Amino acid sequence: MAIHFGGLRKKVLKNFIIIIIMVVLSFELIITFFASRYYYNSVSQVLMTQVSNANSINTSLNVDNSSFIDKATKTVDSRLYSSDSKIAVNIVDKNGRVIVDQYGFKTDKFANYIDVRKAMQNIDPVAPYTYRENITGEKVMSVSVPIKVSGLVEGAIRYSISLKYVDLEIIKIIVYLVFIGILVLLFSIGLSLKFAESIIEPLTELKIFSNMLAKGNYNIKMNKDRISDDEIGDLARTFENMASEIQKSDKLKDEFISSISHELRTPLTSINGWSSETLKLDNINKEELSMGLNIIQDETHRLIKLVEELLDFSRLSSDRIKLQIEEVNIENLVVSVINQLRAMAVDKNLRLSFEFVNQNMNMIYADKNRLRQVLINLIQNSIKFTPSEGIIVVSVDQDFDMTKIVVRDTGEGIEEQNINKVSQKFFQENFHKAGSGLGLAISEEIIKLHGGVMQIKSKKNEGTEITFTIKNDNKKRSNDRFLN
Repeated sequence: MAIHFGGLRKKVLKNFIIIIIMVVLSFELIITFFASRYYYNSVSQVLMTQVSNANSINTSLNVDNSSFIDKATKTVDSRLYSSDSKIAVNIVDKNGRVIVDQYGFKTDKFANYIDVRKAMQNIDPVAPYTYRENITGEKVMSVSVPIKVSGLVEGAIRYSISLKYVDLEIIKIIVYLVFIGILVLLFSIGLSLKFAESIIEPLTELKIFSNMLAKGNYNIKMNKDRISDDEIGDLARTFENMASEIQKSDKLKDEFISSISHELRTPLTSINGWSSETLKLDNINKEELSMGLNIIQDETHRLIKLVEELLDFSRLSSDRIKLQIEEVNIENLVVSVINQLRAMAVDKNLRLSFEFVNQNMNMIYADKNRLRQVLINLIQNSIKFTPSEGIIVVSVDQDFDMTKIVVRDTGEGIEEQNINKVSQKFFQENFHKAGSGLGLAISEEIIKLHGGVMQIKSKKNEGTEITFTIKNDNKKRSNDRFLN
């Protein structure tokens, strides 16, 4: 596969190479620094050994009051036993003239060096001095030891050594380090390419997957071999889950449209049939007229409820549902809803009842109409999905902070895998039953607005229990607070 150096790959390689170069360069500078110090300190120690030897000889010769030349000669002769033949020795008189050089010849040269001047001034401590020769440019390290006669400085012995070979060794080390650094850099670039590829490949797969999603292909699956088990892999799985959810949402949307179309068609057909045909008959009797008007009224109410749910759904989607907080007698509210729906329950031969666990119910502050809407939705669902001779019980309990209402029935129940879905928008477990699939979703959001939660427990063919709690005092919750 061809490697293209562009985009994210270029950025990754660029940053990695910069980091590697900085690390290698820093490492080489540190190694070079410590190597230089090591070699220079070694030379300095060799010179200081000669200084120590010279001081010892001078001290021993002070006893017999030897002359300057004797002391200098014996000190130079002692160098013959030194293992280091690269050290040059000069004898300098107190005027700075070199009277004997490293080859043993007398010269008329002057040693105008800092270490010599310090030795003549008897400045302590004696320390090596590094400089470059003016003529040859050679780097030299030297140290001078004063020679005293009767306590007076009569001259000095100067030890010096060329740093040419030391610098050559340091240069060799630098060359080795540069060579090793280049190898490390090449090796690291290879690893960086592999690492960049491990990032780019799954991202490329994600890009392809995203493009297919943008085109509406939600059935596409990612190539698992190109997805790693890390954060990018998690992102890829999130994309797949998103596609699956979008596919489910599309399916729910289609089912919702189908359901709503059916829900609208049925009452409209009834209204159209009774209003356009039956009621226009001249020989219709009073009983048939009354029945037709009742059917039209019932279907109209059904349409109104459907439209209200759709409006609530619209407000829910745009965060525009508000609470109108007022003082509510929860007992009267529950009894009123039960009485309102009792006839519907009787028509299906169901027993609808209520109970108050706490006999001393306090007034609460809530949106009365919205709570009524929740209760009606829950009880109507129980009536719809509970077969003849079933039981529906509404139980109410209250403590200092919260009011709990339980709607329990012996109806059809809900499949376990659908319990968490029934409160989602548009979801209907049984599309053959009338309804928009919005009632529970809207109810749950209204409960959340009241600072509460809704829980659903159900077993298929055994019944369903829906429990919701609301705060007793919602005055502190702004009337302008929207659904979220």
